[in-house]
Amino acid sequence: MKFNYILLLFVIFLAVSCSAWKDSLKSAGDQNDAIQNVIVDFLNTSNLSKKDSIFSIYVENLNDNILGISIGGDYNKLRPGPDDKIGNKTSLPSRYTEKEGKLFYWDDSTQVLTKELVDILSKYNVMDSVNIEGIVELPRFDSANHYKKGVHYYMCKNDYTSYKKVTTSIGMGHYDMPKLNCSSQ
Repeated sequence: MKFNYILLLFVIFLAVSCSAWKDSLKSAGDQNDAIQNVIVDFLNTSNLSKKDSIFSIYVENLNDNILGISIGGDYNKLRPGPDDKIGNKTSLPSRYTEKEGKLFYWDDSTQVLTKELVDILSKYNVMDSVNIEGIVELPRFDSANHYKKGVHYYMCKNDYTSYKKVTTSIGMGHYDMPKLNCSSQ
């Protein structure tokens, strides 16, 4: 009897804690809101979130209805070129967030490279940077593991809470994406 009571309390606790993070997901907004949803889901459901402390995010418009967002542990050091200057739009990530002691970064084509971002990437040792007259100069690094698993999210553009995910070491677009019905929402 006591075991059944403890089991019931555990199930209720799981249901409440699960619904708390799911209730924080936004159904609409801009691309960064979709990314925030992915980060919340990833931290709460993926074992991969425990294996690293730095995660890169890649976003791709897969079609008119579906947004693809890939998240995985960082295995490459960033390699800026001579045109990557603070205050410019660059090929480097332009947004980041820290959650639960972990760094998540991604590119937002509407944003420029900031000193704040360079500082946070340096703090997490994603890159060693020296800011000389606005130029970010970095040493070259080799990538560690191209076959590391990540999670690919396939998200309805008209409802960011409607998504499917795949954990894989295969690149997004190199396998059949899951079926997702976005038109009826």
